[in-house]
Amino acid sequence: MPPLTALLPWTWALLLLLALPAALIGLQGKLLFGRTWVIRRTDPGPAAARRRNEAVWLDRPGGVRLQGWLTQPVDAPQPSRLLLWFGGRNEHVAWTPDLAGWLPDDCALLAFNYRSLGESGGWPSEAACVADAQAAAAWGLARLGLPSTALHLAGRSLGTGVAMQLAARLAAAGRPVASVALITPLKSLRAVLRRNLLLAPLTPWLRSPLDSVAAATAVKGADVLVLLAEQDRQVPHAHSHTLVQALQRAGAAVTVHQLAGTDHRSLARTPAAMRQLGGWLLEPRFRHSAERC
Repeated sequence: MPPLTALLPWTWALLLLLALPAALIGLQGKLLFGRTWVIRRTDPGPAAARRRNEAVWLDRPGGVRLQGWLTQPVDAPQPSRLLLWFGGRNEHVAWTPDLAGWLPDDCALLAFNYRSLGESGGWPSEAACVADAQAAAAWGLARLGLPSTALHLAGRSLGTGVAMQLAARLAAAGRPVASVALITPLKSLRAVLRRNLLLAPLTPWLRSPLDSVAAATAVKGADVLVLLAEQDRQVPHAHSHTLVQALQRAGAAVTVHQLAGTDHRSLARTPAAMRQLGGWLLEPRFRHSAERC
């Protein structure tokens, strides 16, 4: 066998060409869920003074620990609802206590960093993160002493795919969630990647498709809020509208708002969007449901 130094330049080029897709496929979990560079804080909202925040941990199989935050009303002895938040790519969810200041006074907020983000351990993938989401929902409801009917979900961008998968899984188990809020939602991660010339050829090997359109068929009769940015280069409006139509065909009651002056990155932390989410959760059908818990 000739030494490596004797390989022709085109042979090296071919080896690199083959190695790059293999590396992208092997590392796709980390590439898709990203990493946390900074904690992007925002306006804490009008109810911030009536909230208390607690750092919490969720232990998962294999010695994996997930880092999270639970924010509860100070004055209410017992929250009657729980909103479980799923962040977007690269999102460090330590900012979510700011979001809690915009929520109704009876609503607690829980969020965990995905695997390998922040101080969470493990390696991210759709299967692992959806299983973690289900465990987080069960942990949060048990911690607050709430029934499954008190669970609300909210996700941003990548997190909308996790929220939809969890909503479908719980509905199939006979424990449908009270509502789902989707901020800049994707119809599937595969559809988003197909828009990238470099990543499009890898979509057949995608292990985390996060197909929200497929999940929509199981989310029957749900109340869904969809918030869209005015300008969105990452997730085209057409993708979000395809998901909205799939939800409506499944019988979901979908409310859609597009917020002026926002883009994909800024929307979730825009006061108008947080006010929209908090106001939607104040609607009578949700209050009555909470009273029955």
